[in-house]
Amino acid sequence: MKYENLKKFIKSTKSSKSTIYRFYKKNEDLFLETKKPNRERLFPVDHARYFDSEIMFDENKALRQENLSMRNLIDCLTDKESLQHTFWQMDWSFFFTVAYKADRNKTSCFKQMHGLHDYLNQKYGASTEVRLFFTTESFTNRKGFHNHFVVYIADKKLHEQIVTDIQDYFNYDRTDVSIYDRYKAGLFYMSKDGLSGEDWDFISNTTNTKDDEN
Repeated sequence: MKYENLKKFIKSTKSSKSTIYRFYKKNEDLFLETKKPNRERLFPVDHARYFDSEIMFDENKALRQENLSMRNLIDCLTDKESLQHTFWQMDWSFFFTVAYKADRNKTSCFKQMHGLHDYLNQKYGASTEVRLFFTTESFTNRKGFHNHFVVYIADKKLHEQIVTDIQDYFNYDRTDVSIYDRYKAGLFYMSKDGLSGEDWDFISNTTNTKDDEN
């Protein structure tokens, strides 16, 4: 697969930088096909075709969605009793997205996240606190669901190894990882549609489950 840097991709798509990133924010499975080998994000050349097709979302609709997300963020910050506010107050280490190769349903995604935590707890539970908060969302342009999750690893010396273990755990799927930044409001994006049923959970090897949060 051939890739272009942002400057060349802007010319290929005849789109602005903000338009390109809004597109990938909505189409997360496509964003996972980009790569960042160094400090520069690279985009697949064949993605340019999406900017001239029906998959390209309406600019005004995107702006309305962003305004709604901002309103939700402000509401959650104001409501100190909300789960979103509680999670935002916690320390987190990394933000992950995993797009499964298979068309998994919500129950399967739920089991995948619990399986990951069980695996990490079995391997590192005696050495460090490990906690995980995840949400499950549907894809916009294919069947099935994917997961966003944040993970906290108390022992920083284990960060690199555990990130590698998580990527290996999902070696058949596509994963994207970044250092958690609370000011990017990733937790609020994860829970923008609310928290209910099998769409989410909070797991920790020091605190049981979401039942303790209710």
